[in-house]
Amino acid sequence: MLASSGTASAATEAAGVAVRADRPGVYVLAGDDAYPEGIARDPGTPYFYVGSVTDGRIYRGDVRSPQTSVWLPGNAADGRTTAAGMKVDAAGRLIVAGGATGFVWVYDTRTGALLHRFATATPNSMLNDVAVAGNGDVYVTDSFQPTIYRIGATELRGGSGATAPLRPFLDLRGTGVVYTEGFNLNGITVTPDQRYLVVADYNDGVLHRVDLRRRTVKPIDLGGALVRGDGLLLRGRTLYAVSNADGDGDTVNVIRLDVRSGRGRLLARVTDPRLHGPSTAAFDGRDLLVVNFQYGAASPVLPYTVVRLTPDRGRPG
Repeated sequence: MLASSGTASAATEAAGVAVRADRPGVYVLAGDDAYPEGIARDPGTPYFYVGSVTDGRIYRGDVRSPQTSVWLPGNAADGRTTAAGMKVDAAGRLIVAGGATGFVWVYDTRTGALLHRFATATPNSMLNDVAVAGNGDVYVTDSFQPTIYRIGATELRGGSGATAPLRPFLDLRGTGVVYTEGFNLNGITVTPDQRYLVVADYNDGVLHRVDLRRRTVKPIDLGGALVRGDGLLLRGRTLYAVSNADGDGDTVNVIRLDVRSGRGRLLARVTDPRLHGPSTAAFDGRDLLVVNFQYGAASPVLPYTVVRLTPDRGRPG
């Protein structure tokens, strides 16, 4: 989910976006240096979590309240000096990608205790985003090294905070995914049938389908449309790709995938004046909770926020 910010237009008008009247439309993150990047919704609770790339602090919010609080301060002892993509799994564990630290951390959302730390042996990595499969396996993208990692569900059992290897699942060299300077693979999600990963190549504006059984990679045919996806969310066959580069730079792309996730049609580029350099989103019912990252902004719009959107329709792409 970490990626350079495009130019945003503060004057952009909302395009067919609605929000729930019984929940806040904006959630505030304290601090003028937050640069919040990842977000995870814990569906068994009213809580969501947001991480800061500045120092690794993790905020917790309640979907019923507009204010959030720092749940875990940055922790150099854990090596958590930055926090990128994150997810909460079915067991209530918060899984956090550590960007350039090369770590993935797993925390108990009930106690805040560190359960596991996984470390890649690959130097100069950028562990960017996280997806959790139905069987509990976790997949992690690396934006600087051509590798997708996997943490098996059995590796997440128990936990004493010990460090274990972060093992590669797929070497992307020779697959058609070409890594160049900048941010390459970024957002990641698992299809509902659990057969594929969908990953976003931020540099090239291409979405790829990864076959989990065959470990093969195929570009998704979008009919010529480019989608520089950051965070990805998939509900049924509708894919939401948050982008700070597409459209006016403050965009949620809405894409309809075919049954095999091999082709897709860009339905809309949804925007809203409350969006400022967004990075990713999490589902809250029908709504999206979208993070205003503002990475690289010299004068970020304060306070930092998470915005609630219902992207029923939008400005066509």
